[in-house]
Amino acid sequence: MVLNQRNNITAFKFILPALLAMLFVHVIPILTGMFISFLDLDIKTLTQWLSAPFVGLRNYFDIFNSGMDVGRVFMRSLWNVVLYGLLTIPIGYVIALAVALLLNNKFPGRTIVRGLVLLPYITPDSVMYNVWRFIFQARIGLVNKLLLQIGLIQEPLIWLVGDRAMASVVMASVWKGWPFTCLILLSGLQGISAELYEAAEIDGASWWKKFRSITWPMLWPVTRTSLIMSCIWNFHAFNQFYVMLGGDTSSSVAVPSLVILREAFTNLHYGLGSAMAVIMLLVVLLFTGFSILSRKEELH
Repeated sequence: MVLNQRNNITAFKFILPALLAMLFVHVIPILTGMFISFLDLDIKTLTQWLSAPFVGLRNYFDIFNSGMDVGRVFMRSLWNVVLYGLLTIPIGYVIALAVALLLNNKFPGRTIVRGLVLLPYITPDSVMYNVWRFIFQARIGLVNKLLLQIGLIQEPLIWLVGDRAMASVVMASVWKGWPFTCLILLSGLQGISAELYEAAEIDGASWWKKFRSITWPMLWPVTRTSLIMSCIWNFHAFNQFYVMLGGDTSSSVAVPSLVILREAFTNLHYGLGSAMAVIMLLVVLLFTGFSILSRKEELH
């Protein structure tokens, strides 16, 4: 008993620095943001923010009030990020699954190819999205040059402004994100016993039947994890929109992260910005809770 207590104390000492870091980096800022979301805090009351007027849930009502500009922009941003996720997640998953199935086969140089596949993911966001920003430039971008050469367009298209901006960000995000999903799926594929496929081949099963009856069911747990993680990452998307579009918060490309940045640090409405951030936190917690519950059901 004494030995166990000493081991517990020793273990606690080792994790204490990490706990303190989590407290100061995550917990305290989250609680502070939640507190500010109930205040009428702006540039006028910032110096005395602890005594700023308490407005209860007014900030939350305002950000969902379609009669106010901030409400219209925020609700539009929620729809935009849902649309962004509906486009990027399925496309990225299909590409990742196809490549994972190929990489699961044995061929010369497979290890090198696996390393090369990860290059888009490990490249810093600022570098990757600036490259894609150059690719979609109207005058010198590679996309317009290619489309002009094959005759699909007669004049350069403007990709980074207006209705086409979302499409350009989606393509860049798919390219950036699919390698990570591919890595998760590949780990799941390698966990499937080869004996199952051998038995199916003896029974004369086709490639599609083996995929439908063996690969897909066995791959579903990692697929679910990857989809939930993708939903969380896509919901708080920021870097791709900020780097490629310069922080544009027009209605067609506004996402919650950019709207929060504009409202809190440009318009200096800290209460409204904090309320938006709390809503985003609740949605992420919802996805996280769903992930934990689904994992528990799988274990049972």
